[in-house]
Amino acid sequence: MKCTGFVAACVTAVLAVASSAAGAQGFPNRTLKIVVPYPAGGIVDLMARSVTEGLSARLGQAIIVENKPGASSSIGTETVANAEPDGHTILLTTLAFAVTPNLMKVPWSVVDDFEGVAHMGVVANIVAVTPSLGPKDLQSFVALAKSKPGINYMNPGNGSSPHVSAELLQQVNDIKLTSVNYKGVPPSIPDFLNGTVPFGFFPFATIASHILTGKARAIAIASPVRHKQFPDVPTMTEQGFKSSQVNSWYAFAVPKKTPRDVIDRLNKEFNAVLADPAVEAKVEKLGGSIVAGWTPEQTTKMFADESVRWAQVIKKAGIQAQ
Repeated sequence: MKCTGFVAACVTAVLAVASSAAGAQGFPNRTLKIVVPYPAGGIVDLMARSVTEGLSARLGQAIIVENKPGASSSIGTETVANAEPDGHTILLTTLAFAVTPNLMKVPWSVVDDFEGVAHMGVVANIVAVTPSLGPKDLQSFVALAKSKPGINYMNPGNGSSPHVSAELLQQVNDIKLTSVNYKGVPPSIPDFLNGTVPFGFFPFATIASHILTGKARAIAIASPVRHKQFPDVPTMTEQGFKSSQVNSWYAFAVPKKTPRDVIDRLNKEFNAVLADPAVEAKVEKLGGSIVAGWTPEQTTKMFADESVRWAQVIKKAGIQAQ
């Protein structure tokens, strides 16, 4: 019995479609894994764990968080890039997902190896100054920086959100600040409080208590929305600095070639979980704000746009991995 090339191709295509459909209809059929490319106990880990209970209930399967830190988040990211594209292995991405490939060679591609699933939200960086510096808003700080170039700013690591935020602020507003490097944010706090390094973009949890006691002054929130704990502090966008604002975002991704029906199911369930007030409360305690309801296409486009944006910023600033 002979089979023409055309018929063989048709049969192959039908079998492939049938296999994909069967896989999507049977999803999920085992434990799901959310890979966090950072250590346990950190902000990214806690953000991931805030959704596991609700997601497990909606999908009817256990959800585990697997921490795979190292190489500026590249190790965990590579794990997901190489995982079976069936929706059971999910990556929680952050701004580093777009920044890291522009700082160092990595064995994965934001565009070629991943599909977006859903946007989760943002964790605010607070733009803060030591009160003795003077400015009470971002406009005043930029004016001061123009008149007195070289103000020290806190850099907890090249390529980090606080670092690239300060670099973008300089580029867009034509000011010159001096980077003072630290290994993480906590070691910088004493120098910030005594005025040696009087400016920086600080993750919410690292600076909030000092703002409440008056030892630090918040002059802007680097977030799409104001933070409930500091409702009187305007966002950078509200102060006219939209093009300078860095949103420290969190979003979920899966390997490329994951069936579309599976991605759509995950998107639906993630967005439902993120709409739960209990989950919103957990995220707010971490200094974050839920920004959900995005489609997979919107999330994937954000990945690509952010990758291009940070390639330009990093090249212009001459930033290199530490």
